[in-house]
Amino acid sequence: MDLNSEADQNIRYEQEQEEDKKQHFHVLAVDDSNIDRKLLERLLTVSSYQVTCVDSGDKALEYLGLLDIEESEFSRTSISSTRSSQKEVSKVNLIMTDYSMPGITGYDLLKRVKGSSWKDVPVVVMSSENIPSRINMCLEGGAKEFLLKPVKLADLRKLHSHLLNTTNINDTKEQNDSIVDTDLNNDNINKMKATSPENLERRLRIQELPVLI
Repeated sequence: MDLNSEADQNIRYEQEQEEDKKQHFHVLAVDDSNIDRKLLERLLTVSSYQVTCVDSGDKALEYLGLLDIEESEFSRTSISSTRSSQKEVSKVNLIMTDYSMPGITGYDLLKRVKGSSWKDVPVVVMSSENIPSRINMCLEGGAKEFLLKPVKLADLRKLHSHLLNTTNINDTKEQNDSIVDTDLNNDNINKMKATSPENLERRLRIQELPVLI
């Protein structure tokens, strides 16, 4: 095998690995505009990302478990998702939200997310209006990017580094949770052993043994 062929194989392998990683990235897209929402969903799907689309800030909060049940006024079936399941809800890697929406705006959603257990998930705010004060407010509020509509494929490529960082955070969190669960299970097992009938009987026998002076 010559060097050029080996280099080509390495490049193809890296590209395949990159595509495989993308398929595990889950993006929550929020936009009240049906046209913009469909466009964003198409761009994300073409880019091999997993995408869940909702049409309001309320539905986004509901999907993330940040909206009280009594505040929810929609059916869960209204959420449009490609290859999604309940397990994937706990692995949202990126939230992309329109700024101008009735009710809960994109900025409101940003603040709710950053004040919750989802604070490490990057949020990207989108708008068709180029208003510097609005852009600065969102960036200062924790948004990773502020994109002007219409969103393009080149914009999504810029977000890839944020997705990689979030994946690493999620992996570390899962590992820590696994360690905690293992420790708890071990503690429970030890407690069960200590209170088992065999151990209790053994303790009684020890207590009944005569003490030699």
